Amino acid sequence: MSITAAFIESNTDWKKCPDPKYPEYALIGRSNVGKSSLINMLTERKALAKISGTPGKTQLINHFLINNNFFIADLPGYGYAKTSKKNRAKFAEFTLKFLENRKNLMCVLVLLDSRLKPQKIDLEFMEYCAIKKIPFVISMILLCVVVSCQKSQKKRL
Repeated sequence: MSITAAFIESNTDWKKCPDPKYPEYALIGRSNVGKSSLINMLTERKALAKISGTPGKTQLINHFLINNNFFIADLPGYGYAKTSKKNRAKFAEFTLKFLENRKNLMCVLVLLDSRLKPQKIDLEFMEYCAIKKIPFVISMILLCVVVSCQKSQKKRL
């Protein structure tokens, strides 16, 4: 099956996100859990979503259109990031506004590192989603598997 995937836009204001004509699925988790790497793996594109080894590089809401059928929103990670507390607070503010206001948001995929117990910040985020009635699923990710898949894709390309 051929997957079409296109980067649409990045911003910090949920009101400026793409027209909500398609269902939307958001990826979130601690910084450096592998959100962008997972997007690249799922779309079979090695550089659709920018990846970095530095925590906190995703600083915007990044939208991708998949198969002209639905959006994936790559959200800034929560927790540690190599930036100021002020910037982290800004990321959290616009991310929470996005989650609370996007009418086409079908589900949030909360990515957790399968090598670790869920951290306090993960549990707090999931509790927030439950209180706000934001649908979410927990997705365990093993970052080394994602990286391994990306390396094998590079060999095929």
